[in-house]
Amino acid sequence: MWIYETSVDWKEGKTGEANCSGKPGLEVATPPEFGGPEGIWTPEDLLTSAVESCIMASALFFLNRGKIAFRSYKSKAAGHLEKGPTGLVFSRIAVEVALVLEDPGQADAAHKAVVQAEKTCPLSNSLSCPVELAINLS
Repeated sequence: MWIYETSVDWKEGKTGEANCSGKPGLEVATPPEFGGPEGIWTPEDLLTSAVESCIMASALFFLNRGKIAFRSYKSKAAGHLEKGPTGLVFSRIAVEVALVLEDPGQADAAHKAVVQAEKTCPLSNSLSCPVELAINLS
């Protein structure tokens, strides 16, 4: 078992600072659509990015294990927040991965590696909403 500890210190208004030992603090706030300031990471941004970066970290593991060489890995994600019966919930997180391969002949193996990454990502597995994955290989 692993434990990840963080803390948040309220600063003013609807802003605070998220902290994790040995790492730089991160300014966080309520989303602008709920009265927070523009230009600051929100919990919704962080959750969406956490799922996206977890898939990347897992993909790097599976690509390396499969000896699949690539030139670049980029992704983008969209977290969909909606009203549900118990309040606001993420209804889905869509992640689109763009992977440029060294050898196009490894496209099938690369696709399988990224799919496996999403399936084994601990954050994807912990959410009640689906994580939808689109993969573009070139």
